[in-house]
Amino acid sequence: MRPGRELDSAIAQKIMGYTIKVKQKALWEETPLGERPLRNYSRDISAAWEVVEKMNITLIPIQENQWFALVGRDEAWSSPAAFIQYLQAGEFAKSGAAVGEIPALTICLAAIKAIEHRESLEDLAQSEELPLEATAESELKH
Repeated sequence: MRPGRELDSAIAQKIMGYTIKVKQKALWEETPLGERPLRNYSRDISAAWEVVEKMNITLIPIQENQWFALVGRDEAWSSPAAFIQYLQAGEFAKSGAAVGEIPALTICLAAIKAIEHRESLEDLAQSEELPLEATAESELKH
């Protein structure tokens, strides 16, 4: 996904939990503090930093002017050692990661990937529950 209003809207809705609406021919987000023009999450690092704080994203500069963004656990790391332990454990089912030249965009892509992974895990868990419930219901009827 490229930086722009589509990604910014997805971030506002899926990550921040805001409602998006059109007002005065522009996109606005409804936040707990009131309405404001839709932030440029994918281009503006100060807006993207709201995503970092919401999702506890780790942002690391890497070689060739690239950035690595990782969404790990729901809570912040207690220490650098806790971060390294998480990486060593390799439990990335609910994670999202991205590498890119633009820090704000890299943050947003990692956040969207994490939400997609979490939603797919929820869908999988729900689909596995349905046959069990259906089986239990059919056993009760017989």
